[in-house]
Order: sequence, then C-alpha cells, then structure tokens
Amino acid sequence: MPRTDLPTGTVTLCLTDIEGSTRLLNRVGAEVYARMLAVHRDVIRNCVHRYGGVEVDTQGDAFFLAFPAAAAAVEAVAAIQRGLIDAPWEGQEPIAIRIGLHTGEPQRTDEGYVGMDVHEAARVSALGHGGQVLLSERLAREVAPELPDNLALRDLGEHLLKDVPEPQQLFQLQIEGLRSDFPPLRSRASAPNNLPQTLTPFIGREPVIAELLDLIRAPQTRVVTLVGPGGTGKSRLGLRAADELLPSFKDGVFLVPLVSITDPKLVASQIATTLGIRETGEEPQVVLANGLRDREMLLLLDNFEQVQAATRVVADLARDCPGIKFLVTSREALRIAGARAFQVPPLDLPEEQDWHRYERVVDSEAVRLFVERARTARPEFELVPDNAALVAEICQRLDRLPLAIELAAARVATMPLDRILRGMQRRLKMLTGGGADLLVHQTTLRDLIAWSYDLLDEDEKRLWTRLAVFNGGATIAAAQAVCDLDDEFDIELDAESLAAKSLIRYEFSVTDSGSGGEPGSRLQMLETLREFALERLREEPEYDELVERHRHWFASLTERAAAGYRGPDHEQWLAILAVELPNLRSALERAIKNQEERTALLFAARLWFFFYQRGLLSEGRTRLESVLKAFPQGEPALLGQCELGVGTLARQQNDVDVAWTHTLAARELFERAGDANGVADAESGLGSIAQRRGDLDQAEWHLSDALARFRALNNEERLSFTLTALGAVKHISADLDAAEALYQEALAIGRKRQDKNAVATALVNLGELAAEQLRLDDARRYTAESLQLYSELELNNAIAFTLEVLAGLSVDEHPATGVVLLGAASGLRVRLNTPIESFNAERLARDEARLRTALGPAEFDRHWSLSQELSLTEVLRRAQRIAAD
Repeated sequence: MPRTDLPTGTVTLCLTDIEGSTRLLNRVGAEVYARMLAVHRDVIRNCVHRYGGVEVDTQGDAFFLAFPAAAAAVEAVAAIQRGLIDAPWEGQEPIAIRIGLHTGEPQRTDEGYVGMDVHEAARVSALGHGGQVLLSERLAREVAPELPDNLALRDLGEHLLKDVPEPQQLFQLQIEGLRSDFPPLRSRASAPNNLPQTLTPFIGREPVIAELLDLIRAPQTRVVTLVGPGGTGKSRLGLRAADELLPSFKDGVFLVPLVSITDPKLVASQIATTLGIRETGEEPQVVLANGLRDREMLLLLDNFEQVQAATRVVADLARDCPGIKFLVTSREALRIAGARAFQVPPLDLPEEQDWHRYERVVDSEAVRLFVERARTARPEFELVPDNAALVAEICQRLDRLPLAIELAAARVATMPLDRILRGMQRRLKMLTGGGADLLVHQTTLRDLIAWSYDLLDEDEKRLWTRLAVFNGGATIAAAQAVCDLDDEFDIELDAESLAAKSLIRYEFSVTDSGSGGEPGSRLQMLETLREFALERLREEPEYDELVERHRHWFASLTERAAAGYRGPDHEQWLAILAVELPNLRSALERAIKNQEERTALLFAARLWFFFYQRGLLSEGRTRLESVLKAFPQGEPALLGQCELGVGTLARQQNDVDVAWTHTLAARELFERAGDANGVADAESGLGSIAQRRGDLDQAEWHLSDALARFRALNNEERLSFTLTALGAVKHISADLDAAEALYQEALAIGRKRQDKNAVATALVNLGELAAEQLRLDDARRYTAESLQLYSELELNNAIAFTLEVLAGLSVDEHPATGVVLLGAASGLRVRLNTPIESFNAERLARDEARLRTALGPAEFDRHWSLSQELSLTEVLRRAQRIAAD
C-alpha cells in the first residue's frame, strides 16, 4: 500500500545506526544482542512518536525517520540519546548510535522518499561516531534561534561528503550532560581517494566486513587477496572495505581498475597513472616505488586475475614501501610470501528447516539483497510470510551468489516467484560435494546467466550479445552505430529492458554524443556477464562485422579527438578518451593482431598526444613501439607521427638519447611525406630535447626554425607553445627582454584561442620573469591567474612549479605561507616523481634560504610539516590569498 503518513514539502530527515554493531553482537552473543536491539528500537520509536515524527524505514539496526518540524526533530534526537543512556542494558555498556539530520524537499514515493536530500542526510550520518549527532548547515541555521537552553550547536567546519561535489558546513548538537568530545569526523577531506559512487546499496555482510577490516588493519598484514569466482561480489566487498578504511590512511585509498589491462608489464604504469605519479626515464616500477616510499596508502587492485604475471610488482612494492597496503580482488590468490587470502563467502541464509520462520528469513543477507533488487524491478514487491520460504529457496538454488540473486530478482517484474523457481530448477545444474566450491559456484552462475539469456526475446538477445564487443561500456550513440546492423533496434528502449533485467547497467559519465561530448548515459556490463555474452557473440557470423564497426566508430572518435584535444576543447576531449580507453585499447590490439596496417597506424598516430597529456608514458611508448615494429613500411606521414610520439614520450621520461633518435626519424619521414606541420613539430621537439640536454644554442636553433615554420603555416596552436619554449631558452640565457616579448606573444595567441593550457604556461613564465625584475604586482597577477587555470586543468606538475614561483613572491610579506607553498610543491614533486629542472634549482634554493632566514629554523620546519598535512585544495586557497594581496 502507498504510504500516506509521510510529511511533504520541507522535511527534516534523520538517519541513525549503531556504532560497532557487529563487534557488540560477537561480544554479547545473539540472545543478549536481540534483547538490546529491542530496547534500542523502543527508545527510538517512543521519542519519534512523542515529537511528531514518522518512521520511514528500518534496515537491521538502522532507522530512517522524518519530521515535519525541524525543531521537533532536533529535540527528538536529543531525547533519543538521553533515553539510550538511561535504558536498561543488562549490565552491558549502553548502545551508542550515530545520528545525522538534514532539512530539504525530498520527493515522496509510494515507499518513502527519494532525491539528493536523502543521500545528503545519509552522508552526514556516516561521518559521525556513536553518541554523536550531526546537522547539515541548512538545518542548523534554521533551528539555532529556537534551541532550548540545554542544547547548543558546535561548528565543525567544512567537510566533503561522498558524492556531494562541494564541501558542506557541519554542526554537532551539544546535549547538556552527555558526551561532547568525539574523534575527528570520518570525512573525505583528509582522505584523498578516487572511490566511485555506488548506485545501489550494499546489503549485509557485516561480520565479513568486520573480519576483513581487522585483517587489513593488522600491523603485520601488507597484502590481502579477496578470492572467489565471478559473481561472488569481490569488487563490491573490496570497495565497501576501502570506503570504511578511508580514515585509516592519511595519504588516501585508491582504486586501480585492471579489467581492461591484459599486459602485466603495464600494471605498474596503471598504478602510477591512477595515483598521478609522473613517469620518468626509469622503469615504471622504480618510479612507483620512489613515489610511494614515504606514503601511507591503501591500493585496491581490482580484477587482478588476468595480470597474474605482475604479482612481482605487488611483492616488490610491498617490500620497498612500508606504508602501502594492498587489497586485491582475483579469482586466485597472489602467491606472495606473507600475503593473506580472504575467501569471499556467499551471502548468509538460514538452513532449510528454518525457512518457515519469517523472522529468520527476512533478516538474512541473501533474502535482503533479493528483496532490495526486486523492489527496484517492481516497487510494490513485498516479502511476506507466505512467500519468504520461496525466496529463500531461490537464493539457495543460486548458491547465495550476489550477482545470480540480482539477475533472478530482476525477473520479478515479469514473472511470479514460483515460475522463477521452476525455470531455474530446469536450467541450473545442482552440483554438490567434493570441496569444489569454486566450480560449483561458477557453474551455477553460468547456468543462471544462460537461463536469463534464454528468457530474452530475440531483439534483446541480439543487442545484449552485440554489446559485448565493447570493452568498458558504450554510449547510446556508439551502441546504435555499432550494434544496429539492419536498423532493427530502438536502442534506448531495448537497453532499458536489459537494464531492468540487471543484464546491463546505466552509468552517468562524460560521454561522446557525436557533438563533441556531453554528460549522459553510458551502458555498462559486468565483466562476468560480458564474458558469457562475448562467448556467444564469437559463435555468430556477424562477429567480424561488429568488430569492424567497433573499430570504425572509435577510429572516427580518435579523428575528431585529434582535431579537438589540441584546441580550446582539449579538456573535454581528453576526458572522453580517458573514459573510452578500454575500447581504444581493444580496437588497437585487434588491428595489430589482424595485420590491419593503416587502422593500427591511424590509432597510434592520433592517440600518442593523449598518452602524453594523461601521463600514460610507458603504456604510450609500448603501444607505439609495437605498431612501429609490426608495420615498418607504412605510410610515411603516419609512421612519422608514431616516431614523434615515441620521441615525445621518451623525452618526458628523460630518456633523451632515445627521444633524439626517434624525433630525428620523425623529421625524415615528415620530409619524405611532404608534411610541413610534421616537420615543424619535429623541429620543436628537437629543440626541447636539446634544452633538456643543456645545449641552449642547439635548442634555440631548432625552436627558431620551428617557430618560422609555424608562422608560415599559420598554426597558432603549435605557435603559442613554441613561443613559450623559445622564451624559456632566452630566459635561461638572461635575454629577458626577448623572453618577455615571446611570452607575451604566446599569451596573446592563447587568449585569442581561449586555450587554457597555453595561457597558463605563458602566464607562469611571465610571473617568474616579473619576479626576477622585482615587478611584484605583475608577478602576483600573472601567477594567480596561471594557478587558477592549472587547477581547473588538474595539471599537478605545473601546479607544483607555480606554487614555487608564488613562494618566492611571499618571502617579505607572508613567509609562513611561503614555506607552506614550498613544502606542498615539494610533496607534489615527490608524488609525481618530477625533479626540479636544473635552471630552476638555483632560484628555488635561494628562495628557500630567504624563507628560512625570515622565519628561523624552528618556525620554518613547523610550517613545512604543516604543508604535508594540508589538502591540495587548502594549499591552493592559501596561494590565491597571497596572489590577491
């Protein structure tokens, strides 16, 4: 029945849960815990009723409450916390709950509330500790004038909430007579991470999570492998554990997805790229070790089974970097001395003889997952005593595997429960015995996927298997272009049908809509499901045509990207290619394997600048070199781009001899092809390599030649950067007037084209030059704008250099902040593994000495230490304040 008792309009939402419920259960036992839980529920329900609130939902030990009046909500939660202290606990410590409140206008549905206000209330609650009450800023401002004398608010400052983009001001409710001192909030502000938003709630497994967290936190543990076949929920469990561990690692928790990596040699590079550690001329694993040696961090390596040969990378990093821990998901354990394997169990479910006991079934993990996913498919679905045993039997037939349960639950939209069970009984093979649990689970899951496939209509079958040609998902536009061979699909309608059956999922992402990229929907398929669908697809006569259409679509995408990512829209295009990287890898690998020379050369020629911009230096070189080796007699212009790409990537890795050789080869190929822009690019590259070698005369000769060529070609994009590069050579040579003229011309061209990177690069050089000439107002103005642009572009290497310039500008008026900026830049360089270029080292040493003299050694060291604790956001805020003075 639809809920009619829920308040509408502006509502105060409240979420509560018990801190340490699993540990409490293990300590006191099930019977005592059940009685304590009942007392806790009585206290909450009495207070909610007394203050005019409504119980929206309960799950386990958690309550979701709503109040039409904000002041009443705050008084109610204060009464709840007092009531829990005074309740009878059979000699045990009182149950401690954390409470989060937020006021908003959630949308009321038949089942409860939906909308961002609900999510924000949940995120506020998740930051707290047992006994603590947290309020959002909106609620706090509303109730502050109405609080009684025994309640007060304490401002806790700004905090980042999961999935909420902007920092939020939070307040703690001070309740007279109760505890008011709590540990710092479990905020992401102090825990860098890249953990993704989960679109569906994580169900159950509290004891498993507690055991896993204890294992990871143990001082002697360095590597834990979550082991199990596809469908057991390894990735979701790993993400949940990673999220819980955010406060435990000061340098963050990071997910490293390996699903699209098949070459074990690229694993170290993938980790470095995820962490923003810039590659140099050394081996990626050495670079990675140098960047992580002094860090305290958890790395979640997901889908490791296909790169098992990279086990040595994990072993060496665990040995060389004592502050780094690894959580790895794989179908087999890592064979590393001291590594711990954690077998991911199926979801819990009562024994068959207890299926008639509704209260036992309804609280089990397997049934809770089934019900939650079934309500997604059919909102009116309810678990009642009459159908509980049937749901339990379905879950047992599926070996209590999360993915299998989700697939079966999705069928509730179109099939009654008894029909679902009968269908599975005919299709699933019920294997038993012999300790072959992995084989049993894998067979059960494959049969369940096959059963789900058999139930699809012909259009759904064709679309689902064809979507498997994509690696890493597809936009609606890409799916339409690649999969619709005979104008037979309404892609959006059929995709929605497949999503309703849990065979694909929608993801909100930066995508390419065919007009240059817009946010929108992306179709994703779990890798376990994709494996099955791809096997079916390879048996179809249309497979080769689909592969060809896939290559054609992404070749077209790279053509548009190559025209766009060097111009004003480069941020957007780089983001698009980053999302599509798994598909691009697949297309390039297939082209090489099938000896499709021109296609492979086109992909490599168009993608090397993307690899360069995103810092994928080792991967870029590996892929370009494999194309050059496979097709040495290809078109000169395309070969020239590949050679130039290898040269540029090698230069960034300080492998200058290799860079010089490949860039010379590129110039020769461009000359043979009559490619004037290519020749100018090669000359510019040779000039930059010569500067790195310290040969300024040769650098000036090549850059001047490139500049003349770009002027003749009216190539403003390359002209701007070459002007800045030549200006830097003049700057180093102390020809400051010439340097400024070149920088100013580069700036004017960049502004004309609205090219943020070109503008920022010219500005920071102008700022450094103005500082040397003691034009401090100009220096601050130039540098402030540059820092803002680099921040928007997230170019941390350039940010480090800009902070160093600003630190030098702060010596006289803001020396303490100057040390913070200098220390933060140093920390960035360590993480990125980017050394200071020789011509800047002297200036930097001079600025550091001046700051140390201005503050004294003790204060200098104190502020340097502070810089290592601040987030980059806070550092940038302080930097902008200096620049504004």
